[in-house]
Amino acid sequence: MTQSIVVQVGQCGNQVGCRFWDLALREHAHVNQVGVYDEALSSFFRNVDQRGADSSGDKITALKARAVLVDMEEGVLGEILQGPLRSLFSSTQLISDVSGSGNN
Repeated sequence: MTQSIVVQVGQCGNQVGCRFWDLALREHAHVNQVGVYDEALSSFFRNVDQRGADSSGDKITALKARAVLVDMEEGVLGEILQGPLRSLFSSTQLISDVSGSGNN
């Protein structure tokens, strides 16, 4: 079993990354309609319970993306946390700075 961690950097990287997560969820839902946490899903997602600990059951409880999101500005990351995929990410997976990249 392989497990990958996706690193999304910058506005473009985070926007493309969100499209990736959306597509990955849709494809798995189309192929696996019974909601089982299988090896294919475990490559990119963790299955967590209500306490946030990894769930060892076969049934999907809550999925968290194996990802680190990095951006100089908080705007894009804020949109992700308020968007339709907000349940996939926790605030500990986001790294940002308030200075922005306008003066670089």
